[in-house]
Amino acid sequence: MKYEDLFKIKPVLDYDVYNGKIATIIRDEKPLLYVDGSKVQLDGYAEEVNWINRNKMFVTVDPNGSETRKIYLYENGKIEKVVDNEFDNFSPYETKEGILLISNYDKKTLHLYLYNEGKYIKLSKDEGPVNNYCFNGKYIVYSTGIYDNNIHVTDLSGNEIHVINIPNSEQEIANENYCFTSNSSFIFLSNHDDLFKVYEFDILKGEMRKIRESNYEIFEAIPYKGSIAYIEDRRGNFVLIHEKEIVDEGFTRSLKVDGDYLYFINSKHDRSADLYRYGKEIERLTDSMADVIGDFIKPRVVSYDSNGVKIYALLYEKGDEDKGVVYIHGGPDWECVNNFNPEIQFLVDKGFKVICPNYRGSIGYGRKFNHLNDKDPGGGELLDVINSVKVLGVKKIAITGASYGGYLTMMAITKFPDLWCSAVAVVPFVNWLTEKKLEREVLQQYDEIKVGNDENLLRDRSPIFFIERIKTSLLLLAGENDPRCPAEETLQVVNELKKLGREVKYKIYKDEGHGFAKIENYVDSIKETVEFIISHC
Repeated sequence: MKYEDLFKIKPVLDYDVYNGKIATIIRDEKPLLYVDGSKVQLDGYAEEVNWINRNKMFVTVDPNGSETRKIYLYENGKIEKVVDNEFDNFSPYETKEGILLISNYDKKTLHLYLYNEGKYIKLSKDEGPVNNYCFNGKYIVYSTGIYDNNIHVTDLSGNEIHVINIPNSEQEIANENYCFTSNSSFIFLSNHDDLFKVYEFDILKGEMRKIRESNYEIFEAIPYKGSIAYIEDRRGNFVLIHEKEIVDEGFTRSLKVDGDYLYFINSKHDRSADLYRYGKEIERLTDSMADVIGDFIKPRVVSYDSNGVKIYALLYEKGDEDKGVVYIHGGPDWECVNNFNPEIQFLVDKGFKVICPNYRGSIGYGRKFNHLNDKDPGGGELLDVINSVKVLGVKKIAITGASYGGYLTMMAITKFPDLWCSAVAVVPFVNWLTEKKLEREVLQQYDEIKVGNDENLLRDRSPIFFIERIKTSLLLLAGENDPRCPAEETLQVVNELKKLGREVKYKIYKDEGHGFAKIENYVDSIKETVEFIISHC
């Protein structure tokens, strides 16, 4: 694979299907809407698609990466804006009373609203953000909160019927589009026993019962052919199960049912994200890779001890490498998954061994593990990153990551400056004192709970105050309109290094947000990252 091949790869980002009619959002020159294979031009980056009937659908669009999303109506090939204002609006669903959607209309958090002709009627009750919802025409079921999430059952008038509140645990909708098993029962996920399991709730009886459990986390479930299909996270391979294992490797997500078919998106180490369906056998419906070929390396799961905590990681290697890269996932509520990662594949092809550690605080290992980094940003989790170096067993080591991974990259090169031959921080933040003020409202809520307000701790865990310690070459990449890790965070590092008379390379991509949507910027960011590491190691 060459860098130019990245322009040919067209992954499926989202999709919906209605009576066999398929709409997809595919990253082309930018994320674009395709209806039955035909391209539909929109102003901005298409993010979500939701069929209303065979002729109409909602399309959610982010104009410039700022997460001030608009909602369009597509009808028989024609496009019109139906929600266009200064708020972030997404997850639309048409009802007789108006459009159900999630929005930051109150500028405090994300709530569930009924929207009609410019007016917002708030339906959600808690002060925490609404994470997702499901509607069957009579009942709305939604999840709200940060970590201690509750499930609410309401109707279109906002009358609350039930609240599922299990202390010190998270309750999540099992599937945003298809959670109901009957007119008055639905499935949801709960980790009150540490791992996420599937439960069914009877609205009329007000009773819940466990219907699926596993030795691994279950992250998505959907009613299918009289039972449940679900996704089980086995150390980064998201396995699809319905009576038997259907897909046993890669990153599987976005389950939907249409007729007799179960649809899903899957990506793995040698193939980008494609749309599949399963009836009696698996059919691939898109071709993300076109004629792109390469010697793509499959990761293997490894584990190591990190100051008494067992840490799992994905390791990519061909053998006999004398250089390595620590690749840090973002989140921190995320994990290393076996999907197609061109940066890692390029680095391995160039002679680097790559490890992606699931540091404490990652998902996939239960609620207890997920909370090991509470009120300890850049503490134990950073040690987990540092201890992964031992697994690589090479002398020259680079480090890179995006978002929270960019933050930990900056922590690593300021707290452990002698370890690295180069570093690339992508859309990072570096200063908790400014980040918590400048990030979007829902992340401010999150950080109040996850990170806390100990100013002495936050100052110690902010790389900006230790920039003079950096010894390695550094590349910073940011998005001009990023509302999560504002470009101002990157510029703080640039300005401090310039004051010290030090060289620093950086790019701030125009009309981009938290990640790079335009294909030329996406490809450039990967090439810059890989070539920078190669040239300095």
